[in-house]
Amino acid sequence: MYEVKVYNVIREPLTSRYLLILDSVDMTEESVLIPIGKYEAENIHSRKCTSGRCKKSAYDMLSPILDSVESVTFDKLVIDNCDCGIYKANLFMTSGGNDVKIDCRPSDGVILAMDRKIPIYVKHPSECCEINN
Repeated sequence: MYEVKVYNVIREPLTSRYLLILDSVDMTEESVLIPIGKYEAENIHSRKCTSGRCKKSAYDMLSPILDSVESVTFDKLVIDNCDCGIYKANLFMTSGGNDVKIDCRPSDGVILAMDRKIPIYVKHPSECCEINN
């Protein structure tokens, strides 16, 4: 497993799919491309925006709500692709002194991780399953 940062979100020209690009923090591992929806792409892009004309989203109201819950701390987001190319994510947090793991879509987890400034990790491809014939 290695730590990644959000590099960018692009719209792939041939299929018009939106792709989230994650680069390893130390630049020693390969980049990860994750297909995401248009709405999620816009939300992630808005968090990377520095022009001042950034689009607001429904996710923007979530941070103040999460900030008001004092007994919850967010630790990390782990993204893996162990279901033969279908990405999944787990958000790790502590609530009332207990460790909690929540399943989430990678795009939603990335938005929360960016808002909460927590590390994002990706499972190394060699640790994931092989496609069975």
